[in-house]
Amino acid sequence: MAPKFQISSIESYIDEELTIKVIGCLKNSEVTIHATMYDEEEKKFCSYATFIADHEGMVNVSSQKPIKGTYNQSDSSGLFWSMEHAESKWGDYYVKSSSDKVSINLVLKADGKEHDSVTINRYFYTDGVIKETVQHAQVKGTLFHPKRNGRYPAVMILSGSDGGMEEHAAALLASKGYTAFALCYFGAEGVPKDLENIPLEYFQKATMWLKDHPYVNGNVSLIGYSRGGELALLLGATFDYYQSIIAGAPSAYITAGMKNGIFAPVSSWTFNRKALPYIKFTYRFSTMFSILKNWILKKPISYLSIWDNTLKYRKGITEARIPVENIHVPVMFISGEDDQLWPSGRYVKMMEDKLKSTNATQRNRYLYYENAGHFLSFPYSFINMPARVFMNVGGGMTMTFGGSKTANAKAAKDSWDRILQFLEENTGNARNTWDK
Repeated sequence: MAPKFQISSIESYIDEELTIKVIGCLKNSEVTIHATMYDEEEKKFCSYATFIADHEGMVNVSSQKPIKGTYNQSDSSGLFWSMEHAESKWGDYYVKSSSDKVSINLVLKADGKEHDSVTINRYFYTDGVIKETVQHAQVKGTLFHPKRNGRYPAVMILSGSDGGMEEHAAALLASKGYTAFALCYFGAEGVPKDLENIPLEYFQKATMWLKDHPYVNGNVSLIGYSRGGELALLLGATFDYYQSIIAGAPSAYITAGMKNGIFAPVSSWTFNRKALPYIKFTYRFSTMFSILKNWILKKPISYLSIWDNTLKYRKGITEARIPVENIHVPVMFISGEDDQLWPSGRYVKMMEDKLKSTNATQRNRYLYYENAGHFLSFPYSFINMPARVFMNVGGGMTMTFGGSKTANAKAAKDSWDRILQFLEENTGNARNTWDK
């Protein structure tokens, strides 16, 4: 019998663990599995792992450690998160925000020959969830809710500095029994082009609309990541509307706005028609020289030193601090302590200390992942998609977001379980009611 795949399911949710086996091999023979998938910019991502078949001529990817490959430990998801951009020295950012399925092609090779191939489809939602395009007054986004009639706890998902909306994340949450709203607030048609002077009243309006939706029980939670995490904390400190808040890789301060994807000397947010104070960067010659040197040498660039200088030398920074002590609902903070985009681990520790000193709610959760970087959790990272460490930003420049694929993938898996538990505890949405 020729070697062939034995896979638990070729149609599954993105967060489901798959069992991938190879049967029919020669005893103690080398077997290699190659995996390929494409992102939304048609960039090709690849991985591989070589195993030794056991005495029965079988390979079990979940329990066996590869002898070589793009990852080096037994892991049922290793072939997925270890994928690298095929045409980049350092790798690249896997672009995904739509709710469309992702397809992964697996090819089995042994003895220098291809013996089998299969395409696995992984979904964020299926027929049990309804997708709706929202353009209510000035509020724009995409709503997902269970097809079955009922009133469900709602979650509003806030994107980061890339703008647009995280439809895939909202779709997956709807598959868990939530009404999930991927809100768009800049970077798309019908909303501002850049992240500058965005009124907090826009989010207030979106929240009130979501609370009154016929598939919502009146409770709304927030999930934001990076700049979206900053925004989620700011909204929680400004409005008393939310059931719970999850802030991934957040800032403890209001950060400057952005034009054409670059930080600019303008406020990100306004409230009551007034621009909110923001951090103004401090640039040191040594820092800028180091960044320029890495650019010339085509080495990955970290922005962390700019933030360190700014926090150390900038006067008046307290005016830009987000008053998290004004948040009266449970908050989950998630950070990677090797974050190279900004010091989210340091920021979260500052906020934890502040909240403890003010006797804030004991239902808060603080997740620190020692070796993980900026992109380490939902709604930007999923265990069965390529882990993100680097991004090619043009002009020969590569940015590093910190961590490693291994550490970021482990954090994504662990934090996803904790996110679901946190939402369950604070919204009353029991897991046994999920309609999968």
